[in-house]
Amino acid sequence: MNNKDKNNFLTETCISDCIKEFLTDKKNGGNWHEEKTKQASLHQRGVDLYLKGGKTNGEYFFIECKGQSDHKENWLNALGQIITRINVSTKHGSNQFSVPSSYRYGLGLHKDMAKRALDRISKEAAQILNLHIFSVDNDGYVKKWTPSKFGQKYRIEDFSK
Repeated sequence: MNNKDKNNFLTETCISDCIKEFLTDKKNGGNWHEEKTKQASLHQRGVDLYLKGGKTNGEYFFIECKGQSDHKENWLNALGQIITRINVSTKHGSNQFSVPSSYRYGLGLHKDMAKRALDRISKEAAQILNLHIFSVDNDGYVKKWTPSKFGQKYRIEDFSK
């Protein structure tokens, strides 16, 4: 893998590339269409990855990625960015808010940051927000963490093959 910065860290672009390849690869159970995928360049506005497809071909995935960093809480920036993009709906005459089930949100993070995020974000919050985490290890191996896996402690070995 050759997408590392001067500190030998995985770049944001590398993390985004690995996740895109993972989600559009049918052997991973993905039904996300590569031709309907948009990947932002480094300083472009908007989410880093936008995918359309899913089980019903009418689902959307919005993913914010962060490169590997010495700053252990850098994942909080990605979380803040994705939260500002979450589309919520309300029931008429009600104070109940919900995220449409056809919209999924994700954080693409190096395994070290993903471990911290999974530990700190509650399962309930992830389920309400339909939030997923994609961890990427130093070899480019991607693991998808669904909302039911949030709020738990994991060993760093759980994030690699």
